Amino acid sequence: MTQKLLIIGAGSVGKFIAYNINQFTQVFEIIGFLDDDLSKHGTTIAGYEVLGSVEKLTEYSGKGIALVWGIAFPSIKKKLFDQYSNLSFAFPNFIAKTAWISERVILGNGCIIYPGTAINYETNIADFVVINMNCSLGHNCSIQSFSSLAPGVNLGGNTSIGSCVELGIGASTVQGITIADNATIGGQAMVVANVSNDDVVVGIPAKSIK
Repeated sequence: MTQKLLIIGAGSVGKFIAYNINQFTQVFEIIGFLDDDLSKHGTTIAGYEVLGSVEKLTEYSGKGIALVWGIAFPSIKKKLFDQYSNLSFAFPNFIAKTAWISERVILGNGCIIYPGTAINYETNIADFVVINMNCSLGHNCSIQSFSSLAPGVNLGGNTSIGSCVELGIGASTVQGITIADNATIGGQAMVVANVSNDDVVVGIPAKSIK
């Protein structure tokens, strides 16, 4: 059965969902976007109307509609989710047909997994995680809610990623690394040591700049 869908955010992630809605493992009928950028209201983006601000979610709650948080930035996504967490929506996963996901992988709700991604066995991915194009996750990794992996991220086996972590393009970890909540990893960084809460690390090997 086709699921009606609202996309929150008419930026890069939201447009990826809209343009490629037929490339996922589940069938959806897009209603439109909600976005707090007033200049987008009433416009058509990727073939669908921007219906208004995110606060209009209250009008759609409890009507059997699915929702996708098409927002790349973890802190903004979590803030909006917390603000409207009392509303009733389904949060399906959006898994590209060309992604490879091993047996014994656990996915939460509302995840977005782009084409070319490979996720190895016994990896746990919590709610509302975005994994962009051509990422590679080794065995026994874990990623907590709202974190975001840019294209080309490579995680060594047994890497543990906290909540609201942002990993830049091409960042990598050696095996067994822990990256704590709200950390930011710069593009092309090579993480060889654990990263603490709220830290920002860049370079090869990755070093804190905060």
